[in-house]
Amino acid sequence: MKKQLILFRSFFVISAVTLGGGLAMIPVIQKAFTEKNKWLTDEDMTDIIAVTQSSPGIIATNIAVLTGYRVAKVSGAIFAALGAVIPPFLSIVLIASLFQHLAASETVNHVFTGVRAAICALILAAVIRMTKKIIKGKFEIILALFGFIGMLFNMNAVLLVVLSGLSGVVYMLLRKKEKLQ
Repeated sequence: MKKQLILFRSFFVISAVTLGGGLAMIPVIQKAFTEKNKWLTDEDMTDIIAVTQSSPGIIATNIAVLTGYRVAKVSGAIFAALGAVIPPFLSIVLIASLFQHLAASETVNHVFTGVRAAICALILAAVIRMTKKIIKGKFEIILALFGFIGMLFNMNAVLLVVLSGLSGVVYMLLRKKEKLQ
């Protein structure tokens, strides 16, 4: 039960203090579970992020569920998901009750302008860290560039993920075929 409580507390705190959604949470989650608790490897986190990006639903909740499951199976997934969901739920209830007053505030609008800039920096830092760990050869560079260009031209994200996965399978099969010859 100790792991479940740590999962709940970790995701509760991360969810409560990290603005910007699931992508902004990635560096904090990675630090908590790969560096601090050492329950996951960098490869585990990369896999979790890849699956959550290609799954329907809220990224933060998906990351919590998969991380919790990897750490403590079904009970870990439940505790992590609850920890990730409760703070935004409470925040939304509070914001909804104050929405008309907040929307008209120039100060609040300026605060969110600064917060959005910081969130962009957090996401960029996570992308750079993940890129260093994932891109190890020409194939990965080409595929990453293809994905980047596809997204610039508004390519459907699901199609991009499917094509990238199929490319990885074809590449693996071609590499195996080369090794056999």
